[in-house]
Amino acid sequence: MPGRTTARSVFGVAAVLLVLTYVVAVLTVPGQWLDDQVFGWAQDLPPRTVREVLPTLARVVLPPVMLVLVGASMLVGCVRRRWPQVLAALAVVAISAPLARWLRWVLPRPDHGYSYVENTLPSTHVALVTAGVVAVLILWRHPGSWSLLALLPGALVVWISCIGSVVGYAHRPSDAVAAVLLVLTVSGGAVVVADLLGGRAPDTLPR
Repeated sequence: MPGRTTARSVFGVAAVLLVLTYVVAVLTVPGQWLDDQVFGWAQDLPPRTVREVLPTLARVVLPPVMLVLVGASMLVGCVRRRWPQVLAALAVVAISAPLARWLRWVLPRPDHGYSYVENTLPSTHVALVTAGVVAVLILWRHPGSWSLLALLPGALVVWISCIGSVVGYAHRPSDAVAAVLLVLTVSGGAVVVADLLGGRAPDTLPR
């Protein structure tokens, strides 16, 4: 089935890229150096007025807004009896953020002399916002309706979450990238499981 194949591909590619991001950006000296350079450069990337707003928008505003949107979308999904989509969306949100927090606790970060020594990969805030975006897309997507126009608003929200978490020194760039990859990994797995349980994948991932 195309939906299952797409989900498995996303799951596999995202999982591999997630591992590579951690290995290169956290465990190696060149990776930590590059991450630190981009980290510093990113602080001057947006205009000052935007730079002052982005952290609050990304870390205070977007997470609860996305949770409200997910809750409302799940309610609509339940009314429409779209159970595979509801289960897949619930799994993405319920797993992604706690898993991101757990990985931050258990993954070691060697001190190569760059930035702060604590491991902050992946970003919990970015994972939560990205999971919310994916969940809403899962719940509102209709067969054959995927288009670039449909994905742009979600991509913009994820981008704001990533940039806003990096600007202001809350997270390194690799933390944000890893969070997005983590959610894509979980999403691909959730779609495959929903396919197996419901007989047909929600086909929630673009191809």
